[in-house]
Amino acid sequence: MNKYLKESIKYLLRSYPVIYPYVKEVERMYNMSHDELQERNERIFLNIFRKAYTKSSFYHKLYTEAGIKLEDIKCLGDISKLPVVTKDMILHQSDALLTTSKWKLLKNRTSGTTGTPLTVFEDWKSIWREQAYFYCYRKRCGYTYGQPLVSLRGNLGKKDTMMYVHISNTLYLSSYNINEQTVWAYYKGIEKRSPRAIEGYPSSLYNLALLLKDKGLYCNIPVCFTSSENLLDFQRQLIEERFHTKIFDHYGTTERTIRISESIKHDGYFEDPGYSINEYLKDRVISTSLINSAFPLIRYQSSDVVILKENTKDERVSIDRIQGRSGNCIKGKDGSIYNNAALTFILTYSHNIRYAQFIQKKNGKVLLNIVPEAVFSSQNLDELKQMIDLKIGLSNLELEINLIKEQDLIYTTRNKYSYITVSYTHLTLPT
Repeated sequence: MNKYLKESIKYLLRSYPVIYPYVKEVERMYNMSHDELQERNERIFLNIFRKAYTKSSFYHKLYTEAGIKLEDIKCLGDISKLPVVTKDMILHQSDALLTTSKWKLLKNRTSGTTGTPLTVFEDWKSIWREQAYFYCYRKRCGYTYGQPLVSLRGNLGKKDTMMYVHISNTLYLSSYNINEQTVWAYYKGIEKRSPRAIEGYPSSLYNLALLLKDKGLYCNIPVCFTSSENLLDFQRQLIEERFHTKIFDHYGTTERTIRISESIKHDGYFEDPGYSINEYLKDRVISTSLINSAFPLIRYQSSDVVILKENTKDERVSIDRIQGRSGNCIKGKDGSIYNNAALTFILTYSHNIRYAQFIQKKNGKVLLNIVPEAVFSSQNLDELKQMIDLKIGLSNLELEINLIKEQDLIYTTRNKYSYITVSYTHLTLPT
């Protein structure tokens, strides 16, 4: 099947007439009071738990061995009685989680950024419900499906440059082909479509924004949606400047166990209502999906780190930021942990640096790869070292700074940019 036909069919199967009942359901949850939403979430959770207990061989075995009876879980407050499920526990037995026949489901795989990819399954109801969340959130941000959209994600490969899909009014640009040779074609394609919104990986949008900056070009796209990677401060700044846009960031997982979106006022993040039950710990998140009972993930642990707000007056905007995976940290000689949020100052407050990438192979020893601008000087290098010393302390790191070319940066197999790469056993944050 060619890509044009594939994207057209995908859009039709997820279009507004198909997802309309789920859109109404999500809109109702947006308007529920806290107590109404809790009551609704409790009802859905109990239904999923009972279905998992009676129809999933994995959960039946897990719970009976833990001494948990079906009647022991009577309310949402009882969720803490259930054992935590990790990726390693289900990695090679995804089929055992199923509560329905596999032939009715669609198969997907996680990206495997923290190890072996996990196979997950979805039924059509969960896919439509997921799409309804996207529809409702984006409409609140000022974009309605069907309006002109530019998509800069992984839909096109290295052999493609761009493709316009008429039925969805979407211009797809290849995130694998952002370079000096394509920037003018990308720019002209964007200008021709006058898009209302653009979506993409933060790194892909940043790469294109850098090239637009080099050419002295700007685009005018009112709304921008980022996801799939940590959005770093310096990326947000340049993307919003070059596209004359306002970014709305989104965080989710392939497992569909958690969904967090940036508030319309850009004062933090909120849990999309009714999507999941989330427990935020210092070095991980434990989530229970409420949208996929066919492949239930109950108290599923991920190594992502979510920072809550302090003393917030808005119970719905209670998340300050998502730091990403706890494994994506560097560790100093004294055991101190430095994550994405602590290290973004490298490009935020240093000058004439296009990209920076930390690579750690053992505790206390870090390689910092820099892709410099053409005017990068020894003074800029000294400034960079001073900032690192100020924030981390050069005495706490055996630091090597290496000037590299852009093609030497490390990306995942799905073309996602890695700001921090840890190439040994994943770090564990102290409890």
